[in-house]
Amino acid sequence: KPEQPTLETCLGATAIALAMVMAGSGHLDTLRLLRVLRRRVDNEVTHGFHMAISMAIGFLFLGGGRLTLGTSKRAVAALLACVFPRFPLNPSDNRYH
Repeated sequence: KPEQPTLETCLGATAIALAMVMAGSGHLDTLRLLRVLRRRVDNEVTHGFHMAISMAIGFLFLGGGRLTLGTSKRAVAALLACVFPRFPLNPSDNRYH
């Protein structure tokens, strides 16, 4: 059985990927799913997981639902660097940011 931080990283990356596909649409079913994930709060859920879910919600409502992600090579490269799935374990963890 994989450890919890590994599962959280995979789930966070999947949530971000879904939000990137739905970027700027404000899709309500996607928002409902992300809100369910965001409500998971216990001592074992890392700060990075909450950060990933919040980033996904931000992508979903990009520009108030009026904008989307760019598709140029430069935009894709910047986006890849932005969402590389290495999230901190706690708020004071600065190894990846």
